[in-house]
Amino acid sequence: MDRDEVLGKELSNLYAIAKQVNTYFETNRAGFLEQRMRKVLNNYKEFSGGSEKKTAAMLRELKVNPGNTSDSIVKDITENLNDIEKSAHDNAVKELGYTLSLNRLISYHKANYENMEWLMKGTHV
Repeated sequence: MDRDEVLGKELSNLYAIAKQVNTYFETNRAGFLEQRMRKVLNNYKEFSGGSEKKTAAMLRELKVNPGNTSDSIVKDITENLNDIEKSAHDNAVKELGYTLSLNRLISYHKANYENMEWLMKGTHV
C-alpha cells in the first residue's frame, strides 16, 4: 500500500464519521440541553457539515469512492446519544450523560482530523 492509498482510506473514514454524525443530527435535537451545550452542539454540527463537504471533495480529487464506509465507534456513540435523548431521566441527568457522550464524539472526530493533518504533511514517510 502506498501513501495515497493510506490517505484514501483515512479520508474515507473521516468522510464516514462526518456523514454518520450529520445523518444522526438531522433528526436528533436534544432539546433538553441548556443554552451553552446547545451552542456547542450547533457549532459541532456546522463543523461536521463542512467536514463532510471538504472530505468528499478531497476524495473526488484522489478518485476514491468511499462507498458505504461506516465507523463503528461513531455508531456506538450516536446510539448512546439516542438512548439518552429518549430516556425518562430528568433533564439534568440526560444533559450530563449527553454532554459526556458528545464530548467523546467530538474528541474522536478531532483525533481523526489530526491524523489527516499529519498524513497530509507527509513528514512521517
